[in-house]
Amino acid sequence: LVRTSREAIPQQGITFLLIDMTTPGVEVKPILMLSGEHIQNDVFFTNVRVPKANVVGRVGEGWTVAKYLMQFERGGSAAAPGLGVRLERLAEIARTPGDDGRRLIDEPGYAARLAQAGIDVAALEAIELRVMSRLSNGEAPGAESSLMKTVSTELSQRLTELSVEAAGVYAAPWQPHGGALGGPTPGFTPPADGFLAGPPHAWIAAPKYFNDRAGSIYAGTNEIQRNIMAKAVLGL
Repeated sequence: LVRTSREAIPQQGITFLLIDMTTPGVEVKPILMLSGEHIQNDVFFTNVRVPKANVVGRVGEGWTVAKYLMQFERGGSAAAPGLGVRLERLAEIARTPGDDGRRLIDEPGYAARLAQAGIDVAALEAIELRVMSRLSNGEAPGAESSLMKTVSTELSQRLTELSVEAAGVYAAPWQPHGGALGGPTPGFTPPADGFLAGPPHAWIAAPKYFNDRAGSIYAGTNEIQRNIMAKAVLGL
């Protein structure tokens, strides 16, 4: 999205432009996540020239194109099945006795949060199926995409919190060699013997927790999504 003119309404005067990453002046620098992994990048543009033929839609109307695409990023796929699998794994871990013989599932507070997450995943799945039905008929997700994005990312974050709690003290060691969440970990040399502390479910509990903090930011912050729902659905 590039600014091509100044208008009274800031959403106007923006153009959607495709840029070849091999174009002179395009520079990519890595961003290291809180987990230490290289998953995303900064992209810098210095005197980059792009032909007008690369414009998508009309000049000055790029925000309209972007909003349409964002509907599909936020609500064009289903998150509930993956969340459901993670929830099942958590429930299995909670039913397994720990080193002290106690089970997390027997703790009322933890069991209640696990059950509430299950209810919320089921509700999200119902909404996603409704949207998927519309998509199969060639329709756009609409304002419900904001609901899907908000609920799915906040649910995912809640599951990472339950995972860290289930891992207990074993969530503390930094051991990225236990599993790659999204990219390499620059500057980290795993132990020669490949030693990993704690049970397998604890190895990536903390890195997943840290990386998932970005979930409520990408594709438009959840605060923005609530503004969209308030305006487009509730008419506020």
